[in-house]
Amino acid sequence: DNISIIFSRNLAGLLLTTLYLLFFSREEFKMKKRDIPIMVMQTVVGSVLMMVFYNIAVVELSLSLAAVLLSTAPVFVLLVSAVMFKERITLRKVLCMIGAFLGIAMLSGLFETAGMKWSMLGIFMGILSMMTSGIWMLMSKVIADRGYSSFTVCFYSFLFTCIMLAPFADWGQLTGYITGKPLEAFFVLIVQALVACLLPTAAYIVAMRYLDAGRVAILEGGAEPTSALILGIIIYSEVPTVIGFIGMAVTIISLGVLAKSDQ
Repeated sequence: DNISIIFSRNLAGLLLTTLYLLFFSREEFKMKKRDIPIMVMQTVVGSVLMMVFYNIAVVELSLSLAAVLLSTAPVFVLLVSAVMFKERITLRKVLCMIGAFLGIAMLSGLFETAGMKWSMLGIFMGILSMMTSGIWMLMSKVIADRGYSSFTVCFYSFLFTCIMLAPFADWGQLTGYITGKPLEAFFVLIVQALVACLLPTAAYIVAMRYLDAGRVAILEGGAEPTSALILGIIIYSEVPTVIGFIGMAVTIISLGVLAKSDQ
């Protein structure tokens, strides 16, 4: 189930990060007491609650609509960053954000879904998933600005996520999977932790050190569905519609223009 999958990759990520810090950089275990609440907020609100809200939204809404609502998180980040970090809301940012959002909507199949499923609860949960995702991005910026390394952030993020999800994970499924085919399970868990957990989190924190939060949020928000479409073609031979290809092109152009300049 979803919770057990997320718990397993965070647990594997926690073990990998712990081993790295133990052998190569033990001082990176340190975090000031005043910064722990920020990490807890990033994890509990930005990761765990986002997952809960999004899962409810997916049940109540068409998948494409739920995905598009979640992808509006950069709008929230852009507006809040202007207040929290005094970041400029430039015309280029706004236009690129609109372009990326339209591209994501086309990629998600929003304009091709007949008889779209929706409810007020689903819309509300979708908006909450967007806001909590934005909070994760904003808290990442705060933590990055305070000088913590990516591995420190990963360690505490994985730790608090595991603590939160452990009571809800299906331990019978997990132990059965691991003991059934230990080598295969070990390989899958390690790869999953690296590709879907450790590297994305570390890269995001590094990006926050060099770019403003609004810009990173737009780049991440547009790159994720675009890469999913490309990998779907390569791995699963899923050929998108013409609108999907146009959406990918619009998204890539918007992100390219955004990455080129912030003026």
